[in-house]
Amino acid sequence: MGGSGVGEIRHLTDFQRSLSLDRIYVKGKVPVPQSGFDRGNIRILSWNIEHGRNPAQIAETIAVAGPDIACLQEVDWGNERTGSVDVLEIVARHTGMQGLYTVEFLEVPSPLRRSHFKGGGATGNAVLTRLQSMTAFRIDLPISVDWHPQADRSDMPSSVRRRVRREPRIGRRCALGAEFRVGAGNLLVCSMHLEDKFGGVRGRWLQYLAAVRAVEIRGGSTGIGVAAGDFNTFDSPLARLRYRDSDATALGKPWHMTEASWWKSALLPGTAYSDPFLPSEWTFRLSPFFRAKLDWITTRGAQVHQCGVGPLSGPDHRPIWVDLATG
Repeated sequence: MGGSGVGEIRHLTDFQRSLSLDRIYVKGKVPVPQSGFDRGNIRILSWNIEHGRNPAQIAETIAVAGPDIACLQEVDWGNERTGSVDVLEIVARHTGMQGLYTVEFLEVPSPLRRSHFKGGGATGNAVLTRLQSMTAFRIDLPISVDWHPQADRSDMPSSVRRRVRREPRIGRRCALGAEFRVGAGNLLVCSMHLEDKFGGVRGRWLQYLAAVRAVEIRGGSTGIGVAAGDFNTFDSPLARLRYRDSDATALGKPWHMTEASWWKSALLPGTAYSDPFLPSEWTFRLSPFFRAKLDWITTRGAQVHQCGVGPLSGPDHRPIWVDLATG
């Protein structure tokens, strides 16, 4: 288990000890198993569900949006803060879809945790699908914060060190990939949650590139690639009033420009991937004063002919979706 200390391992629950950071867990079944998909278009949704505190409501929102595949982040399994339930299993059952899941962190129980952050289980990334996947795979991302060994790093802001101590974890940032047969080609979808605690623009961009490269290695230059999730592109002068970050002008970003605008105008154009949403189309809100585009659906190899942003209905992020032309 990466990023672990002896003390943290000793405090794991029996349930946490039964989990593997390398395994892909499957919840539910696909409605109609199929080897191909030739409807001509496919809808993909991405949503950070904030641990899944009301899984039935989350399932209803997903069902209304009607995606064929949904990339979900911050999906809890067995944590006290979410009733110790298997959130993805409930969402899969209510939507009639199949859930694929990989553990990102084991949330180690600790008296320092506030009730809203009580652990005892896992949190991770998921892919919810109506289609039969050919393969599923985990991608370990470059580490910006190795949760326990680096808790006392002097170059990290004191607020980050306090957060790391208050919410002990074992694990690392990762992405969950799944491959599907679509028409005459393949579709590779990757759900990820990039680092927001430390490392800034540079750290997040390196994590994104690592995920995309892993997808490209598996899928080659043909077919359709989708890399989606909560990219935590929150850096801006307003955000830095609350969240200090040592890398605010990395990769040439002007200090006054929002991170989402920099990704859109300078970083993504150098890849084969693009995102159809404007930087001003916010997906996350913190109080009435801060709104930002943190969530992305970047695609390669298919035309986006429609996209949309869903309502803020419980979780602190709004779901986003795209329709890809596959025919």
